Amino acid sequence: MTGRLFGVGIAGVELTPAERSILDRHPPRGVILFRRNLESARQTLQLTSELSRRGLLLFLDQEGGPVDRLRDLVGPSISFRQAAERGLAFEAGALAGEACRRMGFDVDLAPVVDRRIEGASALVLADRCAAGSPGEVSRAARAFLRGLHSRGVGGCVKHFPGLGRARLDTHRALPAVPSDRKELERDLEPFRRTSRLARAVMVSHLAGRDGKPASLSAAVASRMLRNRVGFSGAVFSDDLEMGALAAFGDLPERAAAASLAGCDLLFVCSRVEAYPDCVAAVEREVPRRRREQAAKRLDVYARHLAAIRRRARAPRRLPALAAAIAKLNDEQRAV
Repeated sequence: MTGRLFGVGIAGVELTPAERSILDRHPPRGVILFRRNLESARQTLQLTSELSRRGLLLFLDQEGGPVDRLRDLVGPSISFRQAAERGLAFEAGALAGEACRRMGFDVDLAPVVDRRIEGASALVLADRCAAGSPGEVSRAARAFLRGLHSRGVGGCVKHFPGLGRARLDTHRALPAVPSDRKELERDLEPFRRTSRLARAVMVSHLAGRDGKPASLSAAVASRMLRNRVGFSGAVFSDDLEMGALAAFGDLPERAAAASLAGCDLLFVCSRVEAYPDCVAAVEREVPRRRREQAAKRLDVYARHLAAIRRRARAPRRLPALAAAIAKLNDEQRAV
């Protein structure tokens, strides 16, 4: 079913009748939740339990620092940059994973492996970026991923092919970076070193030399990622509703273009009412062979999630988990 190539968002803290109807008619692969959906621990568990009973994967961006969806439920988490600088990336990943699992999530869409570049990502992405050195980024990201996996939660490295040199926010505009082969290799290096462990890569909306966003470009989302980097796992699009894609058709057109470009999982993070039209566009415009290829890759990723879940220990109760997160904050401040 083509809906299984999508991850969708919902509006509030519980499913509306209209949203239930859409999910019934077009079951997606999963649902991604944001702070708008998370009011309390009890409410979150009720929501994630209902969605899990539908056989859906639950996705969350839980990076810590500037992107901390669970801060109101378990307390604020340190940023990826702080964790990397203090040698605490594994601990940060383990606590992020434990918090995600405690709240019913299967996948943390983290870590960011974009390089931290002064005057660019240091301003736009801030403490979401660990470091400027590809080696330091890779070491921190691998540790964070191992932490996530140790608690039974999957990860996803982002934002391919690297937003480190970008000076614009893809939520609002389409960024581009100078064509520089040496710098591109430095951007790609963290993906080479982490993507096999993560099993999933998120493709950004960074413009290529032809002006086309990476998420809609087979040259980037397929040939660069598959051939040049050597990645064989699941490819996720960034949110197809972002401002960077405003000039590239309506949402259904973007969904079809992203699938054709090589994105296996297509994220529609807010406008769930437009999701059925996106499904129809992918069915109409994307060859069956390509859709089946994407579904198989996502099935493999789902089996990876099941495997790490079986090996992981059960998460602590919420008070103990919140105390451990607070302790890590104290430790990083003391260094």
